[in-house]
Amino acid sequence: MAFDRKNFFSFIINPGGEVIPAMPHEEEFSVQQIRDHIAGDPEVICETCDGFLLFRNRDATSGGLPLNPLATSVYNKYARRPCRVYGSAFLAHPDHIPAYWRKKLHTKARPAMTETMTFRQSA
Repeated sequence: MAFDRKNFFSFIINPGGEVIPAMPHEEEFSVQQIRDHIAGDPEVICETCDGFLLFRNRDATSGGLPLNPLATSVYNKYARRPCRVYGSAFLAHPDHIPAYWRKKLHTKARPAMTETMTFRQSA
C-alpha cells in the first residue's frame, strides 16, 4: 500500500485491514486525537522515507489487542528490526504532527529501532 504525501491525509490502520483517512481538528494532531485514533497511550515506532510517523498503542500487546498485519508490514519495511504491531495504528502525515514527536524519535540514542518514544497521560 502506498501513501501519498501530497494528499495531506493521515491514516488510521485498523487490525482488520481497514484504512481510514484522518485530518487534524487544528493544524496538527493533538496528543488526545492521536490517543483516540489508537485507543491508548501513543508510542511512535518509526518514520517512513516520506516522513510519515507510525504510532501504536503502547499497551496494545499487554492489552490483548489483535495483530495488525498492515501496520506490521509498514513497520517492518522502515524499521531495522522486525516487530509485530497490535491494535489500531496511526500513520501521521509529516505536516500534521508536532515537531517534538520527530525530534524525540531522531535525537535519542537508539541501538535498535525497537526503542520508542511514549507519551503517557497523567493520572
